[in-house]
Amino acid sequence: MSTLSSDDINMHYEVHGSGPPFFLHHGLTSSCQTWYQHLPELTRNHQVVIWDARGHGLTTAPAGDDYYSWELMCDDLDRLMQHLGIERAIIGGLSMGSGVSQTFALKYPEKVRALVLSDSAGTGVRATTATTVPREQLQRQRDERERVIREYGVVEQTRRTIAAGMAPRQVQENEKLQQEYLERLARFPVNGAIYANRFVMQTSVPGRERTAELTMPTLIVIGEEDAGCRPGAEWLRDTLPTRRFVLLTKVGHSSSRYKPEAWCKAVVDFLDDLERDADIQGEFTV
Repeated sequence: MSTLSSDDINMHYEVHGSGPPFFLHHGLTSSCQTWYQHLPELTRNHQVVIWDARGHGLTTAPAGDDYYSWELMCDDLDRLMQHLGIERAIIGGLSMGSGVSQTFALKYPEKVRALVLSDSAGTGVRATTATTVPREQLQRQRDERERVIREYGVVEQTRRTIAAGMAPRQVQENEKLQQEYLERLARFPVNGAIYANRFVMQTSVPGRERTAELTMPTLIVIGEEDAGCRPGAEWLRDTLPTRRFVLLTKVGHSSSRYKPEAWCKAVVDFLDDLERDADIQGEFTV
C-alpha cells in the first residue's frame, strides 16, 4: 500500500506492471479496485498507475465543497505524476475520471501522450430530448438524498436507489449484481457521497470550450444505453481532431464494469496501436 500526502489529503495509490505509463482514474462512488479485473490485460505492455480519488476508497474524504472539484482532482493527478517522477503519460478514466482526465489534458497538454475517455462526465452536454426538470425540484431531490446519507448512511440511500429503479439496468435485473453494488457503495465515504457527487453532477470541466485544441490521440468509449453521458461522448467524437470512437452495445453507464471484456479489448487495442504508431482513428460498434 502506498500513500502520497499533500496539504489536505492522504492519497492511496498503486503501481502495477512495467512499460509506458498509463494513469487510470476511476469513477464517482468507486475506487481503484474497479480496475483490478482489467489489470492482467492492461499491464501486458504498460505500467498502470491507479489511485483512490479524494473522497473515495482509502484516500482522505474531507468535509466541504471547497475540497472537491475537477481542478483539485486534476492537481492530485499532477502531484502523483511528479511524485513518481513521470513527466508524460497516457491519461485516462471512467465517468468522473474521464472528466478529470479531460481537465488534466486541457491544463497540462504537454504531459499527456494520449487520452482514454470512457463514459465521460463533465462535458456539459445533455440529451436534447431529456425531460426538463425544474431546478427547484432537482435541488429538493439532492437535499433529500443528502439527508438520507447523513442520517442513515450510503447503503440505505443505495437501497432506495435500487427500489426506485434508478440503479444501472444490469443491477436492477440481477440480484448478485445488486449485492455487489451495495457492497461497493458501502465502501464509499459519506463525505465523498455528498461533496464529490455535488461537483460531478452540477459542474462542467473547466475550459471545455477549448477541447478542440486537444490534438493528442484519444480513445472515446461509451455504452449505447448511457442516455446521460452518450451525448457528451458524441460531442467529444465530433470535437476532438484525432480520435477513435467505440460504441459498446447493450450496456449503459459504467461500461468497464458491465461489459468488461469488450471495454478492455477496446482500450488494449488502442494502446497497442499507439505503441505501433498505427492509425488510431475510426469509429467502431462492438
